[in-house]
Amino acid sequence: MRACKIPGLPEKDNNVVDIVSATATTSAIVFVRLSCQALVLVLSVRLLGVNHYGLITAVVAISLLLGPWGGLGFDFVALRDVSRDSRQASNYFWLGIRRVAWSSPLLIVATLVIVWLWFDNQYRLELVALILAAELICLRVTELIAKIFQGRDLFNEMAIVRLMNSVTRLAILLPITFLVSGLTAVQWAAAYFVAAVLSLLFSLYLLQRKIGIEAPPADYQTDGASDGIHFASGITSARLSSEFDKALVYGLAGASSAGVYGAGYRLVTLAVAPVISFVNVVVGSLFRMRSDSQRADLSKKSLLLCAVASGYGAVVSITLWVFLPAIASNVLGQDFRAVAEGLLPLALLPVAMSCRLVGEQAMAALDKFRIRTIAQWTVAVIAVTVNFLLIPRIGWTASAWVLLAGELCLAICYVTAILRSDQMENVV
Repeated sequence: MRACKIPGLPEKDNNVVDIVSATATTSAIVFVRLSCQALVLVLSVRLLGVNHYGLITAVVAISLLLGPWGGLGFDFVALRDVSRDSRQASNYFWLGIRRVAWSSPLLIVATLVIVWLWFDNQYRLELVALILAAELICLRVTELIAKIFQGRDLFNEMAIVRLMNSVTRLAILLPITFLVSGLTAVQWAAAYFVAAVLSLLFSLYLLQRKIGIEAPPADYQTDGASDGIHFASGITSARLSSEFDKALVYGLAGASSAGVYGAGYRLVTLAVAPVISFVNVVVGSLFRMRSDSQRADLSKKSLLLCAVASGYGAVVSITLWVFLPAIASNVLGQDFRAVAEGLLPLALLPVAMSCRLVGEQAMAALDKFRIRTIAQWTVAVIAVTVNFLLIPRIGWTASAWVLLAGELCLAICYVTAILRSDQMENVV
């Protein structure tokens, strides 16, 4: 029986059965990871209480914003270049380690100084230091390893590395719940750091076992510095609109509003998890399309993948529209039935988000970093500004509408840029 093909895809990546199989496997692992994250969230809230959990939320938000700058986005450069030449895996691992080794400590020290000077005793420095060390050092190296596996088309290993971040946190917090009735914010941060270290050690072991790492190269020359900064900038801007808005809701509308919105958003991201897995599977093939003849097909393939992702998002949107309030109240509790107040924007979110997830990687493969960065930061700045204005007046539903508008604008921008690239290739 002849294998089904996707037009424009390189031959080694052109078996739809393989793509679907890899997507299904990584989706299953992602589902387990999200389940572990949900359990970690429940345990953390019960152990910390409202006040300590609010403090943790603020510090984690800071670490997520700074996270991509640990290593200056080099993990994305490693993904792109290892996808093109798998022999570079060891070289790019050491390049990434070197970037993290000098950039992350500088970021941590600078952040601690700012916290000490501006926030007085509101944040304890050891709390900030532990969470930043976990995010900017341990988890940055772990993500670098995941990207190298992804570049080598080792998708199960990539997913397992990311899964271990959640498994180690759950493995530490679960027994603690049977030993103590509560934790301070600093104690929770220490557990978070230990989990990150364990996850890093496992990732290093898996990398050595599956690929093998040679001695550090004598020559560290690479031309990916500016591209890495573009990647890091894009992730930061995305987190300003998709993660930082939860902190804004918490500060401007209260803890209960942030809880309802956060729960609704997490259910949406769980439903969109297969698209994330789909992107992880096909992104390597996008980066490998470098020749003139392949690049002529890259735009067409990117548009096709955007359409496939959007179609899946539409199915998810209909499902959420029908079942989201019931899922929220029955699974999370009656207090979360208020998610119905923002049902429309949350239900529509998977369509725009699915298209955006594919489109932003296609823009990177097309080397349209400047357009992508400008679009991402423009949307992020507008989203934060509008949230500041509307959340105090309307509540958390304003943030849901702003997030939907931002995702939709980015999706339209990316598809338009890809269409123009396709038209230019046809002219040439």
